[in-house]
Amino acid sequence: MARQIQITLPEDTMQLLDRWLASSDYPEKEYNNLINEAIKLYIMEQQGNYLKQQLKEGAIVRAERDLNLAQDWFSL
Repeated sequence: MARQIQITLPEDTMQLLDRWLASSDYPEKEYNNLINEAIKLYIMEQQGNYLKQQLKEGAIVRAERDLNLAQDWFSL
């Protein structure tokens, strides 16, 4: 099932889309398909960035904990 939305894009973005669709080997030369794929790719990229940030923050927390444990151990 597809839902319809209305979006407004700047003229330079529309020109970029027009040029891409006219010059590429993109199989289906329709705005809908290109925008659909672009949105999916963008969301997957953002999810990946979020996951990387979460992993980085978790690693920092664990490293600080491990450092504190090591300092406590060596102070005995």
